[in-house]
Amino acid sequence: MIDDYLALIPAAGVGARAQLNTAKQFLKIGEKTILEHAIDPFIKDENCKKICVVTNEEDDLWPSLSISNQEKIISCYGGTTRMNSVLAGLELLIDQEDKSSLVAIHDAARPCLQIEDLKNLMEYADEEIKEDGQGAFLAYQPNESINQSSKEKISKILDRNKIWLSSTPQVFILEDVFKALGEAVNNEKTYYDEVSAVYSFFKSSIKPINSSRMNLKVTKKEDIAIAELFLKLMGRL
Repeated sequence: MIDDYLALIPAAGVGARAQLNTAKQFLKIGEKTILEHAIDPFIKDENCKKICVVTNEEDDLWPSLSISNQEKIISCYGGTTRMNSVLAGLELLIDQEDKSSLVAIHDAARPCLQIEDLKNLMEYADEEIKEDGQGAFLAYQPNESINQSSKEKISKILDRNKIWLSSTPQVFILEDVFKALGEAVNNEKTYYDEVSAVYSFFKSSIKPINSSRMNLKVTKKEDIAIAELFLKLMGRL
């Protein structure tokens, strides 16, 4: 039986890269916002004990959503970077929960996470992370050839069988990821996901768990249409 775990959703971004007037996580696909779609699998998973949603202090959209009052959900304000926002959420969870709990950190802009992938990830994490590893995360391997460039020219051909494209959730012991991100902030280092921060801090095993390619991150305008198609294929629209 899988132990209860915690979830953290950093949702304080302003969506600058998508060139949208509204932060992308609050755009609607069907009747729900992208953020609501991202949270849904954790609400439906009976093993997810609590969900911390980290929002922007100047944003009044989150409190207007009925999901913000869901019994599993707590929220706090984030910072100017993803790392600062995740750290704020982790601090709140550490104040309220066992610091040895597993925490699954998931992008607010990934609306197409499948419950099967989430359960596979958490089953591995529950069995392995506390004993033998420092973390696990959903990822997939590319079909395309992977080339490295220098000065706008190809400099190296990479073996795609050794490449993993990271997605989320990324799962760690609550105390571990809190320490890693705190150290990164104190040393003015920037990491764009928690795997990078935890690996750099602990230098130990982090396991990629193969997942569906439909778990895309909405980054540009065209991604919204793709996410809508995927949600329809999944029967969630």
